[in-house]
Amino acid sequence: METRGKLKKNTFDEGIDLTKLWLTIRHNLVWILLIFLLVNLFTYLYFIRYTPNLYQSQSEIKLDIKNEASSLGIKTIVEDQNLNVMSGEIELIQSKLFLRRVLDSVKLDISYFNKGEILNYEFFGNEPYSVSYEIHNSSFYNIPIFVDQIGPNEIRIRVSQTGTEVTGQYEREISLPGVNLVIHKNKDFNWTSDLDCFFIINSPDVLMNYLNSNITVEPLNFNANTIQITFKDYNALKAQTIVNKVDSLYLQFSNEQKNLANRQKINWLSNELQQIEGKMGQYETYFEDFIIKNKTNDLDEELKNTITIINGIDSQRFELSRRIGEVNQLMDEMNTGTFYTSAIQRQSLPPVINDNLEKLNDLQLKFDNLKLSYTEVTFAFREREHEINTLRNQLVAQLNDLKNSWLKKLQQLNQQKSKLENDFALMPNRNTEFNKNQRFYKLYEEFYLMLMQSKSEFEIAQAGTTPDFKILSPASLNYTPIAPNKLMILGIGLVASFVINFFFIGILYLINNKITSVHELEHFDDVPVLGVVPASSYLNGSVMHVMNHPKSMVSEAFRTLRTNLDFFSPSAKQKTIAISSTVSGEGKSFIAMNLGGVMALSKKKVVLLDLDMRKPKANLPAPFNDNSKGVSTILIRKNKWEDCIVKTPVEHLDYIASGPHPPNPSELLLNGAFEELLTELKTNYDYIIMDTPPVGLVTDGIMAMKRADISIYIFRANYSKREFLSNLQRIININKFTNITTLFNALPVSERKSYGYGYYEDNRKGGLKNFFKK
Repeated sequence: METRGKLKKNTFDEGIDLTKLWLTIRHNLVWILLIFLLVNLFTYLYFIRYTPNLYQSQSEIKLDIKNEASSLGIKTIVEDQNLNVMSGEIELIQSKLFLRRVLDSVKLDISYFNKGEILNYEFFGNEPYSVSYEIHNSSFYNIPIFVDQIGPNEIRIRVSQTGTEVTGQYEREISLPGVNLVIHKNKDFNWTSDLDCFFIINSPDVLMNYLNSNITVEPLNFNANTIQITFKDYNALKAQTIVNKVDSLYLQFSNEQKNLANRQKINWLSNELQQIEGKMGQYETYFEDFIIKNKTNDLDEELKNTITIINGIDSQRFELSRRIGEVNQLMDEMNTGTFYTSAIQRQSLPPVINDNLEKLNDLQLKFDNLKLSYTEVTFAFREREHEINTLRNQLVAQLNDLKNSWLKKLQQLNQQKSKLENDFALMPNRNTEFNKNQRFYKLYEEFYLMLMQSKSEFEIAQAGTTPDFKILSPASLNYTPIAPNKLMILGIGLVASFVINFFFIGILYLINNKITSVHELEHFDDVPVLGVVPASSYLNGSVMHVMNHPKSMVSEAFRTLRTNLDFFSPSAKQKTIAISSTVSGEGKSFIAMNLGGVMALSKKKVVLLDLDMRKPKANLPAPFNDNSKGVSTILIRKNKWEDCIVKTPVEHLDYIASGPHPPNPSELLLNGAFEELLTELKTNYDYIIMDTPPVGLVTDGIMAMKRADISIYIFRANYSKREFLSNLQRIININKFTNITTLFNALPVSERKSYGYGYYEDNRKGGLKNFFKK
């Protein structure tokens, strides 16, 4: 058999539960309306009611650069100064240097106010008094100093609302610790008693930030060189005055700044030219030293000459080596007694050696002929031999001297070649360095000439260029505020209230893990929903509701349950019904009593067993509150069940209480006495209704459910958690239950029509009371 009670896939991930969403909105409707009202009220009060009106003054200026230098025949100066002139002028007007001049001219160091209940009003142009001051302590900056007129010429000075108070007179110095003041009265000002005037000495930083944050300079037409100057302030006249002052100071300041810029450029160019002259002088000195050292400024030609000289030396070395070899060969042949010298060899030998070689050759021929006639011991033979040896020794000495001289010359040639080769190896580096320095020299030379030309052009520009502008539109005086934009702010507040409520409802929807609709119970495959019991205002204090309010929709719901039970198991003669839930408070006892009552009204004999022996129901009205005996005493065979029967006001409905709290309620349900009790009750009653303990807390209810023909599992709307569904699934899977049904208890009244309960007496108290209930 397949396991029953399996939850469908994605039970809680099928989208937005509209019923739950509607219940969330309905239960928190007061908070939703409160958020809506508070957000819109805050928007109105903060951004409209308590925000001062902001005014704007603006002027339009046309820029014009007159270039008088062109009359001298010089072309455009540094790529035309009109290029980017607008961006430069805009930065000039917004610069702190220019704004500081505006502050010095307008005299904004003191601000005069009248303190209001919510907003302060600034006097400008018609101040009640003027102040001269000498400040010694910076703590007096940016704090209100109140002036109260206590007489025609007498005044009282207050630092802040509750600070130091000093009394003085107009036109006389008033000393405070850190500041000396002189108050000059404005005789044209009509001072009334309701005025609470004060002034603020503004610090330079505050004034600069004030101007910088409120002034706006932006281009209107790039082709026409027109710009717009805008200033915003809470006083329309003050905004116009500042814009007028900006316009009047711009021409003078712009001229000074442009001349200053040209002077700075000329000074920079002069400094750069001086540095470049020094670097060019260093290169010129290098070139002079190079020519003196290398005797040329053409290293390519020198390279060719060096190669030619090295080749000549190699030829000489080869010739000397050849001659030395021939001399060595000649000396070896002379030692053997036979030698031969060619005509080419004789050309390289000195004449003396050539003569001696001929003599030696002649003597050797004669000596060979003498050998034929004389013996070795004869005088003539010895004399000739001695003469030959003497001449040979002389020739050997001469050849050695010649050979040594050639070797010495060969060594000199080798040294000369080595030196030339070393010089030749360094020549490319010197040539590279020379060429590199020549390139740098040319670059510096070109840069020098360019800077010289630029310097001349800037000097001409300084003498011949004059800035000018035209005020196309003077500073406007507009008493229509530009802010706050009431319609936009109210619209933003309206949208913000909807957005905040959207997130508020969304968060409440997401954190609500309670079961809100019967559709969530229908996600079980094989666990039917037996019925729905709606909530009702009649339930308070009513235990047997079907008797006290028989025409209510709750009573009708129990009649429907009675009918559904008949269809659930029509073949069973006696039906044992177990009623349980996950935790207490879900309405088990109420369902059990009223279900038993409605069955008893149909002339069926019904007995209600309270099996919750761990928590006896002592708070029930009589006769249900007697726990002196009951199920616990029956199971230990202390009392018979007949002795524990309590008759209820409903005919045919009997009640057996749980009895005294036993130490082992689970074991009592397993000892066999419980089976005997059910068997005996079945012979005497048509229905046995068992009010079991919560199965999510103890296991007693599981034992009772196993012995029941039908088990009704209670879920209470907006009370039972969604995880209780998983708990029921776990119980079904573990115990293999096939006879479990679910019942949805305390469905909100607003949902009753969805389940056919729209025509009962509970509707008489409908309307707004039911809508706002809970």
